[in-house]
Amino acid sequence: MDKRNSSRRFKTLGFIPQKENVYNKLLPYADKLDEESAKLFLDIKTNLIKSVLAREMRPGCALWTSRLNKYMKIYGLKFSKEDHICLIKLYYDLLTQPNLEPTRINKFAATLSFLLKKEYLLSQDDLQLEWKPLYDLCTRLVEQSKNDIGMYRYSSGLETTLENLIRCARIYFPVTATQEILDQFRPQLCPYSSSEIASAIEYLEIFLPILVKPEESDKGYKLWFEELMNLWEICHNANIWESHLATLMARLAKYNIGYIDWEPYIPIMFVRFLRTLHLPVGYKQKQSSKMYKIDINAMTMWIVCTLGGNKDTAFVHLEQFLQTLESYCHPANTGRWTPKIREFLKKISFYFVQRIHYERYRTPSWDYQYNPDYKLSDADIDRFVNILKPCLEQAIFMKQGVQDIVLTLNYLACLRPNILIPITLEKLYSSMDSLTEPHKLTSSIVCVTAVCRYMVQGKQNGFPEGPTNVLPLLNALLPVNSSDANRYYDDLTEEEHIVCEQTAGFEDFLIQFLDRIFTWIESNSLEFTRMELSDNNFNDVKSKADSMSEGALILLVTTVLMQCSTDIFISALKKLYNFVTNRVMELNISGKLISTLCHAFVKVNAKETMKMFVPYLCSTIERLLDEHEDVMNEERLNGELLYNLLLLSEVVDGKGELVHYIDRLTRILDKTLYMKSTEANKMSAMLLQVIVFSLSFTQPNEYRSVSQSLNSNVKDFLPIRSWGCPGDLNNLNIDWYAPGEKEINCVQGVMNKYLVPELEKLQIYSTGQITLTRDDLHRSLKIIISLLGAQSVLPLWKEPALQLVDSAIQPWAFELIVSGPHIVTMPDGRNIRKVITDVICDVQKYIQTHDEGDIISITSIIHIYDILLFNKYRGRDFEMRWKSHHLTKKSLEDRLQQKKKHIRHVLIDRVMLHQEFRNDSRSCSFTATHKQLMLALFELAVSRYSAVRICAQNKLFSVVSTYSYSYIILMPYLKEILMMDSVEHHEKFKGCLHILLGPKGTPIIARHNWTFIKEIWPTLILSKPSEKQSIVNLMSSLNDMISRYFPTIHINLELSEKCIESAKKLAGTSKDIILDNFYEQTENSLAKLKKQSERNINTYNEIIDMLLNAASDRSLHWRHQTMCLTLIQYLVHPDVKYNAKVIKYYLSALVNDSIAIRKIALKVVLFAMLQNKPKFKKIVKDPYSYSAKPEKLIPGIRSDNKWLLYNSKTVPRDAKEWDTPRYVHDQYTGFYSWPKELKIYAPSSEQPCFDDRKGNLIQQEIIYEFFMNANNIDLLVKYWSMEEKKGRDQFNVHRFYLIKNLFKIIEDSALHIFIPHLDKLVNDKQEHSQRCAAELISGIIQGSKHWKFEKVEKLWLILLPILRTAFNNIMDETMIDWGVCIAMSVECRDPNRHHWLLEFLMDNPLSESTSFIGCARIYMLQSALNQQPWRNAELINRLLDYFKNHLAHQFQNVREKISACLVSLFCKDIVFPEGNFTNCPRVSDFFAQIMPKLNMLYVHSLNSLEPINDNNEVDEAASQLESVTLNESDKDECIRLFKTISKYVTGSVARMNYSAVPEHYGILPLACILQNNDNDDELKTICSNFLAILGSTIILDKYVPAALSAAKRVSLCPSWSARSAIVEFISVLVFHNMAIFIMKQEWILEVQNIVLLLLEDVQPEVRTQSGKVLSGLLHCKFLPTPMELLDIFKQKAKTKLKRSIAHKKGQKNGVNLSISTRHAGVLGMCAFISSHPYDVPDYLPNIFGELGAHLNDPQPIPTTIRKTLGDFKRTHHDNWEVHKLKFTEEELSVLSDLTVPPSYYA
Repeated sequence: MDKRNSSRRFKTLGFIPQKENVYNKLLPYADKLDEESAKLFLDIKTNLIKSVLAREMRPGCALWTSRLNKYMKIYGLKFSKEDHICLIKLYYDLLTQPNLEPTRINKFAATLSFLLKKEYLLSQDDLQLEWKPLYDLCTRLVEQSKNDIGMYRYSSGLETTLENLIRCARIYFPVTATQEILDQFRPQLCPYSSSEIASAIEYLEIFLPILVKPEESDKGYKLWFEELMNLWEICHNANIWESHLATLMARLAKYNIGYIDWEPYIPIMFVRFLRTLHLPVGYKQKQSSKMYKIDINAMTMWIVCTLGGNKDTAFVHLEQFLQTLESYCHPANTGRWTPKIREFLKKISFYFVQRIHYERYRTPSWDYQYNPDYKLSDADIDRFVNILKPCLEQAIFMKQGVQDIVLTLNYLACLRPNILIPITLEKLYSSMDSLTEPHKLTSSIVCVTAVCRYMVQGKQNGFPEGPTNVLPLLNALLPVNSSDANRYYDDLTEEEHIVCEQTAGFEDFLIQFLDRIFTWIESNSLEFTRMELSDNNFNDVKSKADSMSEGALILLVTTVLMQCSTDIFISALKKLYNFVTNRVMELNISGKLISTLCHAFVKVNAKETMKMFVPYLCSTIERLLDEHEDVMNEERLNGELLYNLLLLSEVVDGKGELVHYIDRLTRILDKTLYMKSTEANKMSAMLLQVIVFSLSFTQPNEYRSVSQSLNSNVKDFLPIRSWGCPGDLNNLNIDWYAPGEKEINCVQGVMNKYLVPELEKLQIYSTGQITLTRDDLHRSLKIIISLLGAQSVLPLWKEPALQLVDSAIQPWAFELIVSGPHIVTMPDGRNIRKVITDVICDVQKYIQTHDEGDIISITSIIHIYDILLFNKYRGRDFEMRWKSHHLTKKSLEDRLQQKKKHIRHVLIDRVMLHQEFRNDSRSCSFTATHKQLMLALFELAVSRYSAVRICAQNKLFSVVSTYSYSYIILMPYLKEILMMDSVEHHEKFKGCLHILLGPKGTPIIARHNWTFIKEIWPTLILSKPSEKQSIVNLMSSLNDMISRYFPTIHINLELSEKCIESAKKLAGTSKDIILDNFYEQTENSLAKLKKQSERNINTYNEIIDMLLNAASDRSLHWRHQTMCLTLIQYLVHPDVKYNAKVIKYYLSALVNDSIAIRKIALKVVLFAMLQNKPKFKKIVKDPYSYSAKPEKLIPGIRSDNKWLLYNSKTVPRDAKEWDTPRYVHDQYTGFYSWPKELKIYAPSSEQPCFDDRKGNLIQQEIIYEFFMNANNIDLLVKYWSMEEKKGRDQFNVHRFYLIKNLFKIIEDSALHIFIPHLDKLVNDKQEHSQRCAAELISGIIQGSKHWKFEKVEKLWLILLPILRTAFNNIMDETMIDWGVCIAMSVECRDPNRHHWLLEFLMDNPLSESTSFIGCARIYMLQSALNQQPWRNAELINRLLDYFKNHLAHQFQNVREKISACLVSLFCKDIVFPEGNFTNCPRVSDFFAQIMPKLNMLYVHSLNSLEPINDNNEVDEAASQLESVTLNESDKDECIRLFKTISKYVTGSVARMNYSAVPEHYGILPLACILQNNDNDDELKTICSNFLAILGSTIILDKYVPAALSAAKRVSLCPSWSARSAIVEFISVLVFHNMAIFIMKQEWILEVQNIVLLLLEDVQPEVRTQSGKVLSGLLHCKFLPTPMELLDIFKQKAKTKLKRSIAHKKGQKNGVNLSISTRHAGVLGMCAFISSHPYDVPDYLPNIFGELGAHLNDPQPIPTTIRKTLGDFKRTHHDNWEVHKLKFTEEELSVLSDLTVPPSYYA
């Protein structure tokens, strides 16, 4: 807001508003809105303060928060900065107070987000917010829900709302917050604990404040930037957390442009981005299963923010990136990558335009800073647009998602229209001639609409020739004749001269346009299109296509006519008049379309249209009425009469012009409203509705694109210079129609004439004094509905408000001005709405008593209620209008300049939407009349007829949604119906259940009201069961609704003193807030709150007791019993424990015969155990007590954290060691850093013992008694060990948690009861028995966490033999279950405390009797070691030593398990910068030990092959073989070793934190040799997978030399299949790591040399494969000097062929090397052709001439040429008419010769 405007607003309001809604000032009653808003805000603020002071969270705070939100939607942030800050602080305190229920958190967070989202309004100096309260709120929500397994319930959207709030609030965190946040989350950054590091990175991304002043960056991002980037580089292999880290880095880049050096990170980032798109490039079509999931928003934002400055690295990589994507944008290459590419193009364009806007057009603000040296230049913009242009050219014709491409074109066209518009026009012109691909035409038309605004702006936007395309495209935006402009303007440009001359043809175009429409309308008559439908059943049928046609027609014609001068409009009007009056159309389709067309004309110019049509139509109708004497009683009328009535009902929408014709129109109404003909009556009612609506509704008169009159002389106003220009919000000059006294008197007269008699008649009818036929009743109700079209001037009734709930605040109405001061009433002054309500309610009662089957009348009554309650008027739903407007706005908006610079008609439409929103938002308090209407709707909602029920229920739900707590009115009526016989009163009962299910999203059955729940839930359960399927389904739906929408709601109410203080501060901002009389209520608010809490607890317990009593009743139907038990489960609460009766009942239900009841009982008993679990003591531990604190903490194993490692020498073997406080149970603590305060559990001797607790808690006593009963355990184990769903049963986590918590509570008391069952289960070789044993054992082990040493030692003495038996009896089906068992047993447990289990698992696992058991043992061991990976270093080293002797094991299954285990063993081989090597196994040491054997195999394999040149590896191999003896047995052993190692590498790259390391490439040559082994399918598959995974993996720059060295070695290998494999491998590796390879020229040349070497290979297959790879490299612009290469290929193609005998000079191995060389040249040229599948660069035609000379060369040269040219013709077929222009006639002739196969007779 500028200073002058600010001072003006300060003078008017007394303060400077923060951010007003600009559309209010454009309304016709804008002068009254300052007073209205001041009163509204004062009331809202006062009552919000009162609610807080009275400690009334509900309804007070909740209700007034909703009203504040509505105020902000209508008026924006129209309050002072002081109020703004105080409101934020109040809601921040309300939100962060402890124990706030989820629904309130959601509400307050959403409100706070709205208050904070305009960050430029408040600087960091104005506002600071602490981060810790928000973090505590997050952990309370998310962690409590996780830990308590669903005990804390909230909606799925709450987390998103909270995240959005934190993102808004974090810019106001103090500068010290960064260090505090890092201290909180750094300890969790352990790469081996996936869930913890993922959680930590996510929290860092959400909380870390990025926006800091450059001088404070040392306290901001510099504390963590390099550290996190290093972590990402070390763990670079698609970790689950990298998307969050990418988002964090993107935010950092956005707000610190030019302050961070991204150069070192650009290549690896682009490699990650490419992988995120999942492009289909892989070795032999195999792709890695490793999925990269970086968010497209983060990718594109980061790329855009790194562009610019004095280095162009980012631009180079972006260009390379998009060249790689270009062919994937073509419509022929669609796949799962296509939506991602579309989104990428859209987002990168969006963020680029946004950056330009921020740097050039946005008002400077504190919330966006950048280094001026890095500001994007015009050259940068040109470069960016040109980089994206090729991809867009391909993407325009995509068959799906064209809207993304449209937006991309829109964004880029605002930057450089001269680049983008010509290509879109070219596509449109070329597609107009296509008869076979209509989608191309529609796509190109849509794309042109995206750029049309910039096209018509012409020279204003740097594209002067743009407007000259308007008429040729028949897209006349402004049909105004400017052809005389050259007489008055000397400064017209050449293009403006052309456009001015073209405008002379606008009138002709408009006439032709109407002719086309008329032809189309005539072809759409019912006789042509709907012959299969008779008149009877078509009456009210309108297809979706018909509706869309009408909507499109009125929009199109109105848009064109609105921009016409009056002269052109009248010409068009005469054309329409002649067409309409010279024919009679059928009514259903063509008649409706022509009437719609007439409506479009009257909307544009009511005066001229009505002047031409109304007298004629009235005269015609009067004549036709007079021709037939008994016309009033005829049921089927003359088509001409109906046709003219239809036209008249559409042309009277003339607003104030109607006054001149009202007398004549009323005469028509007098004759037609009461006709017997249903069709005539319907049209007449529509005529009446249009009259009153048009006269009374406030709306704009015009929607022109310019505010100047289009009738102005061209010398005063040259329209073409306003094309595409934005409207000026400060000078929009909207011509409003607002009803004045004449119009209101006119409406009043119509009301008096038609409403009063109808109401009197209906009133008498409702008493039974007269009888009306159904038709008569329908007519009367239609008339009332029509007259309610004047709802905007019908005031709401004035009545005292009903107090629905107890509140300290008085009821209040949200009253808004929506029109002028004039109103319409009954003749005696009574309120029309109230009178209609009373009469219609009486009529409803009468109909329900005497003629309930009259559904049409009842639905009309419901429609009347809807209008009376909600001010609904004719036309589309507001939500639909809103979406449609935003779609139009988005396609025409200028993202570059923004600031609401929309086209004028878009702005007017937005103002009108605001007017409609105000109309819908006004409401009065809930009064007795509202209650009357609500109960009337309720009666209909439980009607006998389903059509009536459905209609009434929808309106009833609207009432419930609009008026808070209005559902309470229905409570006694719902309860009454639920107590009825559900069979006898089936429809009522069914209707009642439907009511409980609505409204959508907030069902009545799940309302947050303990009293309501107490009344309804038990009654529902005790209702009489029905076997009708509809009732059964509804009961099931009710259960689902409660499950989905019933969150944890408060019982103990609290409101902190901090909130009270914040409310008082808010009150201090205004002198008008008077609280003197209110302080009396605040004094006892605390006591009142406490009393309410006690009442809630009592009600809650009563509900539980009532439900439990119902469930205990043996006569209760089984479905109702199951539902009842489920409801008790949903009522679990963290504040109130289940009582003893509940626990006792559900314990017995654990052994119920019903599986459904047992499953419910399992959860409830688990909840009860969690509520009653003992609190274990924790103590603070100094982590440096075992070692001095190092100077710098570096992640990894250090001297200060070695005490955490597993050490077989110091594991606890007696009670003293067991009780030493040195055990840390989580996986991450100590590895990366230490927390500020390390807390560990106190020794077992200091923990609460069960014997001491036993008598204190009755709930624990009940649990103890149940589980100490052997019979109960017998039944429990029996049921748990039963099979539920064959082949689909899995390890049951809830059973595990129950057993775990049981043994935590009662310790080892019941162990002796479970052990016999465990013995029996593990000896049973049934799948379900073993699974049950696994669940029990893991639960017992976890539950022993706090037992004393003697008990634990005794437990292991018992369990280990049981585990031994279990492993001996393990089956394939239960191996995973036992793996889960072991993993769950040691999860989050210090490995030293489980040394018994770990040592047992380590004991010679492969010594078992069968290989399967050995595999199972390895799998268990792997499961255990994975839980504490870095702390189990000793065990891992021991296990690796053990495996070294078994790497070449005879059995495949054992080798596979060993290779999988190796992946886990080596995943710890991570070293941080400056970090220490871990004492875990290292990959380099391992490979150093195994490579000699694998090298022997490689040498042996080479020896059997012939060399391909004189200096070959075979000679070297031969010399090595002299010292190597490898018999068949040794060879097999080496191959088995290779299989194990290959599978390990494959698994490692697919699963570990890091990808391939140099050592992995050491076995690449051997894999290439063995991949063609036809004798061993396993080996072949392993090699193929190895090459596919290794090729597609990410490669760090420091590892590139190792990969290239290995590839080069293979390229010289004598095996042609190996050489063929390596060239394909290289192509995949380079494609997926393109950004890495282009970092150094030497790597590019090395790749090029390998490919060119193999292009001249002696084997044709290798040459062909190399040609394909070369084509791909050329296509991606990877090679640095392609033209030089082309010259080389041309020379090679001219190599002279030598004729000689085999094995002579010039030949090797019987192959003519001269043919190989010439073939290489031809392949090279063919590669250039193949590298351009969808375009024809200038140099390409010449290549065809070169190839033509080689068609008669020896094979395979001709075949290669024909195949290449066949592919060329296929890929260029779609646009051949364009492509062939690049060729000369001679070249086309050569091309034809090349592509036409030779004649057999030639």
